[in-house]
Amino acid sequence: MRHSEHAHAFLTAARAGDVVAARALCTAPATHHNQYFAAGMDVLIDAIAAASVEHPHSTFTVKRIVASDNMVVLHSHVVHAPGEPGYTVFHMFRFEGDLIAELWDVGQTIEAESPNSDGPF
Repeated sequence: MRHSEHAHAFLTAARAGDVVAARALCTAPATHHNQYFAAGMDVLIDAIAAASVEHPHSTFTVKRIVASDNMVVLHSHVVHAPGEPGYTVFHMFRFEGDLIAELWDVGQTIEAESPNSDGPF
């Protein structure tokens, strides 16, 4: 499996609540850099799974994938409820071999009315 497919599979599994599958895609000491959650990839995986329970109609659509060597970035559109503009999110993964070793994520609220006619995607 290519790193980009692996990164997508990780987010898909975590969002589906399959924490076992998500954890299996990571190194044992994998780290994340989300400032809203305690250290440890298990904490972040649990938070992603919990968010999918809290927002059962949430959607996650990958718009772009950028990959170079052991790094992958997914640029995605996340919508928690139908009719909402949602968020644009960047997940950046660093791999060790075939496993995720490190994850950064940054999100931005999509404004219903923006002066930028180019949009977020």
